[in-house]
Amino acid sequence: MPKAEVNHTGFEDMAPLKGEEAAKALVSLRDGTDWVLQLGKVLSQEQAQGLLAAWNHVDDVEGFQLNVVKPFLEALADKTTSGFTWSGELSWLKSGLLFLTNHKDIVLDPSFLNVVLLGQGLPATEIGIGSNLLASPWVNALVRLNRCFVVERSGSARDRYQHSLRTAAYIRHITAQGQPVWLAHREGRAKDGVDATAPALIRTLSDNGHLETWDALRVSPVSLSYEWDPCDGMKVRELLMRERDGDYTKAEGEDQRSMLLGMVGDKGRVHFHFNNAVMWEDPTEGSRPEQHMAAKVDEVLMTGMRFWPNQRLCGEWIGLDTEVLAPAPEPTQADREAWKTRLSSITGQLKAEGWSEEQVSRKWCEITSAPLTHRHALLHK
Repeated sequence: MPKAEVNHTGFEDMAPLKGEEAAKALVSLRDGTDWVLQLGKVLSQEQAQGLLAAWNHVDDVEGFQLNVVKPFLEALADKTTSGFTWSGELSWLKSGLLFLTNHKDIVLDPSFLNVVLLGQGLPATEIGIGSNLLASPWVNALVRLNRCFVVERSGSARDRYQHSLRTAAYIRHITAQGQPVWLAHREGRAKDGVDATAPALIRTLSDNGHLETWDALRVSPVSLSYEWDPCDGMKVRELLMRERDGDYTKAEGEDQRSMLLGMVGDKGRVHFHFNNAVMWEDPTEGSRPEQHMAAKVDEVLMTGMRFWPNQRLCGEWIGLDTEVLAPAPEPTQADREAWKTRLSSITGQLKAEGWSEEQVSRKWCEITSAPLTHRHALLHK
């Protein structure tokens, strides 16, 4: 646990806001946006008005998080999930500094993680968020008031590489002070359902494969399991278009719409499993260090994953072997009805754009069952 306020010297442009700068941002942010309208897109009008009323009595980051952010997240989770559970050894939570997770929802992934940490008397993490999601100044200010630091994702390939080095340096800088961090294991959510850690991330975090640098981060993978993906229709559409056209160009504001849909859409049951820290391990012959460690992190993540009946049903639809389906529970009749309803909704949306029911059904089932096939491939090499 940090013994004093974290020193962000040299990284002020990307670090969370604090002190007088945060106090000014809280006032300008509150007064510069119609928050009842904005929050009303996610919550009821009554809840939105209550949060704004609480905000009127807030003058620092701690008060903002306690009286505005926390109630918002609780209401959001209550509205969009069928319950949240977690598992793992308390010693693993205490020993982790960099909590590296597969990526499902930019708001709830780190929020649920911090609910667990705070509930065990541990400090909340700082949160890495991509600059591509910060479409306006008020969104930038909002996330930086909520312990987020900005991961720059603009510019050329060389620029992006330099940004990644600076992000890694920032993470090392604050974790060395005892401040834990949440980071997704790859840029963006997996469109095809295969949660695979980016070797490039391993390379930059470890400063090109230095054992001591990696081990000092105390990288603790956390396996995130969401029963339903609110953005599954958007992902099916994008993948079908890529297969047909060879490419896909996002429409203006698409990242923000995906982010909002991920927040407000039904996610069903949600489970987080905290794994022990992964120490550096030299690669096997013929494998690059970052590829070897990325696969090792993936094995830990997939071993801790919880699977759902809808994944089994999708796997059955595309004809996966029973050995691959084994980790997912047998569906009840209610599970089968929920699955049919979801599939009908997705096919109905996309048939209007000219895709056949067979095309949409197959792609959706492939995406939804992908964690099962990925797990089997990793653990039965």
